[in-house]
Amino acid sequence: MSNKRFEMEKLARQFFRDNKKVIGLIADRGADTGFEPAVRRLFGDNPTRGKSIRIGNRWFVYTGLKKNLVSFLPMRWHEELDKGRVTWPGCQNWWAGYPLIAWVEVRASDDGSNGHLKLNAEVGPISHHRARKGIIEVIAAAADAKALERVHFPVGAADEGRLYSRFLRGNSTPVNDIRDTDEIEGKFVRLVADFETEFELIATLIPQFVRFDDTM
Repeated sequence: MSNKRFEMEKLARQFFRDNKKVIGLIADRGADTGFEPAVRRLFGDNPTRGKSIRIGNRWFVYTGLKKNLVSFLPMRWHEELDKGRVTWPGCQNWWAGYPLIAWVEVRASDDGSNGHLKLNAEVGPISHHRARKGIIEVIAAAADAKALERVHFPVGAADEGRLYSRFLRGNSTPVNDIRDTDEIEGKFVRLVADFETEFELIATLIPQFVRFDDTM
């Protein structure tokens, strides 16, 4: 180990020792949010994977809960994906096992008092590049034709070697009090409802994905 690296690690350890109490408080504060209680109000206390949940005027399928996010599929996506095929190579162990997923996450500000909710949707790690590229191109072209500007892939999303490509923007809402379960629940519902048009567009496109069957 070089002297420079040794000194850097020594300083890092000293910083941790000197600030251990503060670091612990920040960690505790980050864990104390109203997000998980809000999710349990919406999805149930102990939801099982595959449970159908109504949020606003739409139905969703629950897939998982972590400390700061909950994942799901719009029911229409789930139904259309099940019609097309049983497995999606490369996605068997990814989220719900499909090439698409959606989730809402909470992100706290530096002081942990406020933050924002963010709705994400993503095309996942389909093994065959032609199939993955085709799905992204179908979604992008349809969104462009419908002038749905909030469906937008980053440059290079369909390039070979890419595995994960998010495609929503304008997809966050501020939370004034990160510990307020009522506020988080209400804004969660409104955020998801605000993207009904985009969710429905994707649902109508899923039957086209079968054209890539010969590559998977």
